Amino acid sequence: MKKKLYSQEKVIEAFKEKNISIDVLNLSVSTKTSQEAADAVGCSLSQIAKSIVFYEVDQKKLVQIFVSGPNKVDFGVFQKNTNLKIEKADAEFVRETTGFAIGGVAPLGHTNDPLFYFDETLIEFDEVWCAAGTPSSLFKIKTTDLLRACEPKVVPVC
Repeated sequence: MKKKLYSQEKVIEAFKEKNISIDVLNLSVSTKTSQEAADAVGCSLSQIAKSIVFYEVDQKKLVQIFVSGPNKVDFGVFQKNTNLKIEKADAEFVRETTGFAIGGVAPLGHTNDPLFYFDETLIEFDEVWCAAGTPSSLFKIKTTDLLRACEPKVVPVC
């Protein structure tokens, strides 16, 4: 339990450093998947900004892509739009490089700074929901605040 609170505190503090206040919801249900998260908070599946972690092969960097709930990253489309070759990261890499478990990777508060990318379809929403550091916590944020906080490159990824 202490670890979960610590993860959430890292996320809250990281957003405070960007002058953004977030309210974390700790839920009694899993929010590991986009569908579970949408069901838990009663929002559209498309409003879930899932954080997917990848490994960039040439630069050996952590890449985090925010993708709308129903969407999937197309490796070819991503590479065409970024010139980066990515591979899916395993659970150990995710935990080691972000400090979060899969299903709870937050936008900020990482162990290592990722290269951020943002699914262009998320721009259509005023607010999105993000993981808050654990597989059963979420927070709602204005899309403009999330973009300001992470400074991702907005590209087609699907």
